[in-house]
Amino acid sequence: MPIQSKYSTAQIETIMNQLLDTLREQDANTELSLMCLGNTISHIIQTHVPAAQQKDVAKSFAQVLVDSISAKSH
Repeated sequence: MPIQSKYSTAQIETIMNQLLDTLREQDANTELSLMCLGNTISHIIQTHVPAAQQKDVAKSFAQVLVDSISAKSH
């Protein structure tokens, strides 16, 4: 059963496209893009998630990322 998001596809795509546009405008290669996005994710977790939950949130995020990549490669 697919997971239902509380955010609309349009909202997600708009923000994602804005992030990608910024990376393109900066001519960021793959390594720099991943570094910037990773640092952004770390910052969001450290500033918006209680310290006791940060490790679990990071692990869950990493697993969802791996699952997403695996699903697209099949």
